[in-house]
Amino acid sequence: MRRVTCLFLLLLLFMFGDLPFGASVTAEVPLVINNTDAAKVGFNDPTAVTPIGGNPGTTLGTQRLNVFRFAADLWGSVLDSSVPIVIQSTFGPLPCDATSAVLGAAGPIRALANFPVTSGTIHQWIWYPSASANKLAGVDLTPGPLDPGLLQPPYADDMVAFFNGAIDGNPNCLPGNWYYGYDNTPPPGDIALLNVVMHEFAHGLGLSALTNPTTGEAPLGLPDIYSTFTLDTTTGKRWHEMTSSERQSSQVNSGHLVWAGPAVLKAAPTILAQRPEVAIITPKVLAATLDATPTNFGPGLTAKGITAPLGVADDRSGTRSDACTPLKNRVQGRIVLITRGTCPVTWKVAHAEDAGASAILLVNPTSDTPTRRDDSDPHVTIPTLTISDAVGLTLGTALRRSPVVVTLRANPRRLLGADGRGRVYLYAPRTVAPGSAISHWDPSVTPNLLMEPVLNADLDAGADTDLTYFQLQDIGWKVSQSSTAE
Repeated sequence: MRRVTCLFLLLLLFMFGDLPFGASVTAEVPLVINNTDAAKVGFNDPTAVTPIGGNPGTTLGTQRLNVFRFAADLWGSVLDSSVPIVIQSTFGPLPCDATSAVLGAAGPIRALANFPVTSGTIHQWIWYPSASANKLAGVDLTPGPLDPGLLQPPYADDMVAFFNGAIDGNPNCLPGNWYYGYDNTPPPGDIALLNVVMHEFAHGLGLSALTNPTTGEAPLGLPDIYSTFTLDTTTGKRWHEMTSSERQSSQVNSGHLVWAGPAVLKAAPTILAQRPEVAIITPKVLAATLDATPTNFGPGLTAKGITAPLGVADDRSGTRSDACTPLKNRVQGRIVLITRGTCPVTWKVAHAEDAGASAILLVNPTSDTPTRRDDSDPHVTIPTLTISDAVGLTLGTALRRSPVVVTLRANPRRLLGADGRGRVYLYAPRTVAPGSAISHWDPSVTPNLLMEPVLNADLDAGADTDLTYFQLQDIGWKVSQSSTAE
């Protein structure tokens, strides 16, 4: 598992009275990398390497530092502020083993509340990470030189970023290495560093819930700006309105925690895919509309969709409905139910397609919530959807009673990864996940987004920051008009 994780060291500061404000807002803000690594370590590793993917560095450390600076320039090109943002950075070893690793961790060093602003307003008695607080104030609220070392006083830097230097060339730390190109096209198995750095820097810019995940407590009893947009649809409360115990319960209320910011709400229909669904057409007595999730292969669906009789795969071997071997029953022109089984999904789809199926419904028996499959195959030519075990049971039961005709279609009024009102789900796993939950989108969002809790190989954060742009806008950042995300 290649997981990205938030990490916070908070030095909390209340501010009252007047401050000497600086220059007016400019079109760009410089993000400065404060390299805190020791000689010959991390960013200073002298190992000779060849330039790659637009990165001209000729040592391992230089290539790492170049990616950080490239990511800083990308974020700086879209954010409006008059105050530089200092990112304290290190590329030392982090936890990892042969199958899993923490790729990176980042967050604000300071949070501030009740500071004066040059224009507009802020929420009183609400924490703002220092980068966003400085932007809103128009002046560096905690001025000083670069901090002399990693998390050392005077803590004038704005955020800290830890990245895992144990990954490169280490067979005991994941099967691949970091990829240091700017083009986000790593060889199979390698990890695009730029995507992870862009993700972590966004946490430091303010996409961070500062609540203690164990206790639900807010720092010094005050919530943060991120929490003011975190809405629990079960209680109807936002996190800044909750008690600590209510936040404890809310953080595991999967499927009921959403982002309530207006910029994201407006942008979501232009970025997220429409939710596919399965409509039982006949027999009319069983008419129903059931949820489904797309796979990463095959053509998409339209609002009109595909209508055909329903069938069940039968390969007459082992688990007969798993389609792990060529089908023996007639499914020509049918939409075919297939159980998950143990063989690759693309095998199943190929066997059904070879037998003449018009579409596939793949039952996922491990959860009541449909989840996307990681399998991919560019040669698949028929739509394939994943459905939950509960939906599969409903369809299978109906089919045993009488012939069933279904329509697979996209619903333009519902988005993948959002509730019925178009509010995008936040990650709230039923088991508390410190460092991963709440401050990320739920993995059900489609297409994959930068701020999901696990790295997805199809991202290109150098070209598209998807909903991240609009989420930052919700918490108070302004973005240069020439850099609108598409």
